[in-house]
Amino acid sequence: MEMAFASPEDKFGIKLRSRKTLSLEQNTAMIMGSIYMVGGIIGFFYTGFSHITERTTTSVFGIFMVNPYHNIVHIAVGALWLMGAFALTQAGTEGLNIAIGGVYILATVLGFLGYLYLLNIPTYGGDNYLHLVSGTIPLIFGSGLLRAFSGRETATA
Repeated sequence: MEMAFASPEDKFGIKLRSRKTLSLEQNTAMIMGSIYMVGGIIGFFYTGFSHITERTTTSVFGIFMVNPYHNIVHIAVGALWLMGAFALTQAGTEGLNIAIGGVYILATVLGFLGYLYLLNIPTYGGDNYLHLVSGTIPLIFGSGLLRAFSGRETATA
């Protein structure tokens, strides 16, 4: 009868982890990952699944040009961001945010110069600005930059 009221640690030898709150960097990765996953899925409603790398004039909401390959890239980046938010430490998530933010800043530059078509990713004015915002947000909120300027340092475990 005493095992019925025992804790999981006593019964099975499993240590319960305390629920920790996510850092600003991890929250940024979670929000950006969710947005990109949903955006990639919505893109498939406009493009379908055929002619994956075809250059197209299909646009989501009349603003963002997409093809199935572009949707796959958004879903993959969103999944990477979500995995980083929940599986990595705060420092690891900062590095992930810096890396993805840097890639999106590069995509912005390539898009404005007209070279993003070399990667079979269609762009329009809206796409370039979306990439600019998608690169800037993780670099500001997800890189620890705000924590450094606020003067408060948190211990990373």
